[in-house]
Amino acid sequence: MKQFRISLLAAAIAVSFASKGMAQDLQYGIIAGGNIPLGDLGSAVDHRLGLTVGGQLGIYYGNGHELRPRVDYTYYQGGWAPVGDSFSRNTISNLGLGADYVYYTEQRQQGVFLAMGLGYQWWNVSPEHGSSMNQSGVSVAAGGGYRFNRTFSLEGRFVTGQFQSTNGQANAIQILGIMRF
Repeated sequence: MKQFRISLLAAAIAVSFASKGMAQDLQYGIIAGGNIPLGDLGSAVDHRLGLTVGGQLGIYYGNGHELRPRVDYTYYQGGWAPVGDSFSRNTISNLGLGADYVYYTEQRQQGVFLAMGLGYQWWNVSPEHGSSMNQSGVSVAAGGGYRFNRTFSLEGRFVTGQFQSTNGQANAIQILGIMRF
């Protein structure tokens, strides 16, 4: 498993550097926003909102096509959630590494865009009573947004991933603000 993580990170870095030569525009950015947990993840954190922060690299190729490698951190401070026959307060966080394909419908870096992504998440579940659990798995994201200008955009997306401690999926709706430099 450790070799897979290292290989995934190396592949993301290689794609970023290889893409620079073909890209027409390259921008670094920061992301911040909120997460609405759904389904199994929502139950695990008593449906409390989560926070996401991270960074990304926008590699624009022209004609509306962009590759966006990203790293993000999400944190949920949960309320009381069922654990077996009792209740426990769960704190759940994940570190994600992935890449998104972005298509701007106006075929320039402004206006409406659609995004699809693939990533890998490392989860940490810390119940109030009991020991912490660490796990990891693949995630998929899809959504869209609006880029107001060269610097600022808003994005909404649905993210789903593996979350074994609840024997289900880690689904969430993310609302993100993106600031690029």
